Amino acid sequence: MKMAPPVIKKTTFKNGLTLLLCPRNDSPLISVNLCLSLGSIFESPQERGISALLQETILKGTQKRDAITFNKDVEMLGATIDASSSYFTGKLAIEGPASSGDQILSLFCEVLKSPAFLPEEIEKEQNFLLSILRSLDDDPLKAAMLRFKKSFYGNHPYGSPTVGEEKSLKSFNPKNVISWYHRFYVPNNQVIAVVGQFEPERVGDFISCQLGDIVPVEIPSPSLESFRPMGLKIVDRKDIRDSWVVFGYRAPSLMETKERMAFEILSGILGGGMYSRLFRKVREERGLSYQVGSAYAPLIGPSFFCAYAGFPPQHLDSVISLLRDEFHNLVNIPPDEFNETKNYIRGIFLEFFETVFSLSSLFSFYEKIGLGADFPLRYDELIQNITLEEVQTIYRKYSGIGESLGAVVPAHPEHL
Repeated sequence: MKMAPPVIKKTTFKNGLTLLLCPRNDSPLISVNLCLSLGSIFESPQERGISALLQETILKGTQKRDAITFNKDVEMLGATIDASSSYFTGKLAIEGPASSGDQILSLFCEVLKSPAFLPEEIEKEQNFLLSILRSLDDDPLKAAMLRFKKSFYGNHPYGSPTVGEEKSLKSFNPKNVISWYHRFYVPNNQVIAVVGQFEPERVGDFISCQLGDIVPVEIPSPSLESFRPMGLKIVDRKDIRDSWVVFGYRAPSLMETKERMAFEILSGILGGGMYSRLFRKVREERGLSYQVGSAYAPLIGPSFFCAYAGFPPQHLDSVISLLRDEFHNLVNIPPDEFNETKNYIRGIFLEFFETVFSLSSLFSFYEKIGLGADFPLRYDELIQNITLEEVQTIYRKYSGIGESLGAVVPAHPEHL
């Protein structure tokens, strides 16, 4: 059965908290998703990773319940809860049966307003993040991507992993985490989207009662100073058998709507699937790589468009040359290929409308970054209306800017 288009009711309380309500009575679930400005672009070099540590520890108990009790109570409702951070946003989300909606909302507000931040839990999560950070370099593709980001961004916050850096992670204490919480978990920095089966008035009144009187605090500004790509080439030797490379250029930001649509289509054409140019040219025709693709990362501020490949080390120069050629060939797109890729991109995006969790996440995110909660509802029309000529014109503006490369290659001569 086809679902009706979502209808979103937006309320902004006096303290700046934004509430988005989207009833979906055809769903047995309720999903509550909080989005706030948080993450790497708010951190100084000495603070890198503090947002990730905050998000890992916020669910480790409240001032009423310890970590085990809190998470057990969530699970007993048949619900799941999660918190995370990215380069520029943080998320706190809970989802479960609509029949337990009141209890789910109560637990959500409890952890939002009164997390425990116990020293022993913070120490556990510090060690957890340090283990994640160290493991990033164990995966050759992730290792190559880390080097690409460093070669492109340099010391910009986007050049470091969102989990932080080892020196800063080791330096944090409970006071740092609590201070970061009080700086960012303020009502005028929060957008809450509730999607699923619920009574809008009842939920609106509950959120107003629980969160509507919290005093707003000035929100820290992100580090969005002028940026120029470093345009470097970083190649490191590692104890691996194959070479991995990430190669790319500057691309439009998340906020440049038409330009973003163009690059999502371009990424689909270049390396978006088994019929993409890179897959056919590099893997099928030449047999140079067993894993190849592309990625467009639209971020707040400086963004990038890249291709990646894993291959036997003797093909390094050939693969880099092919990647560069295929980037240049994107100025030539036949109408059929363009329209087929638009349909492919539309289909991927429309899959997000299949779950109330995806909808609550999309609505809160796009409202928070300033494009509006209804942006996901406009996305399909936007991407359908962009023309081939517009895409080609936009690509010519960015093509080749800040060409950067990150790679890892075998350390031992016998692998060459």
